[in-house]
Amino acid sequence: MAKQIGRRQILTAGAAGVAIAGLAACSNSTGASGPTEEELASSTPTGPTSKVVATAADVPVGTVLKFTDPNSGMPAYLMQPAAGTFIAYSSKCTHQGCIVEANPDASGFACACHGAKYDSVGVPDESTSKNLTATPLAKIALTVAGDQISVA
Repeated sequence: MAKQIGRRQILTAGAAGVAIAGLAACSNSTGASGPTEEELASSTPTGPTSKVVATAADVPVGTVLKFTDPNSGMPAYLMQPAAGTFIAYSSKCTHQGCIVEANPDASGFACACHGAKYDSVGVPDESTSKNLTATPLAKIALTVAGDQISVA
């Protein structure tokens, strides 16, 4: 007489089979746990991407333009201290992370949280920072092509 298989045994065997099939489908053929070199090479960008944030006409010499850094989503400042020279800085204070404000004449930055001031190249003014920060504002990499200014 043949042994009968119960409903519970059939369901258990079926669940185990589905689990094994699922694991096999998730693994790659080499048995490695991560992506292959070919997969990494095909998914890696081939060059830097940049986003235009202003034109040269938007930032006359000696002025400052507030913009949103496309990489961080944070406010940032773009300046043209001399004709054809553009620099940009993060607005994030290096002490408490507050947003610094640029002086309208592009002479520097001020943090309302603790009164620190930074000069026009983002370096803390030692007389106002009260030894709270010695770290300059983060510089943002720019590219200039024609009159287009982009954040790299």
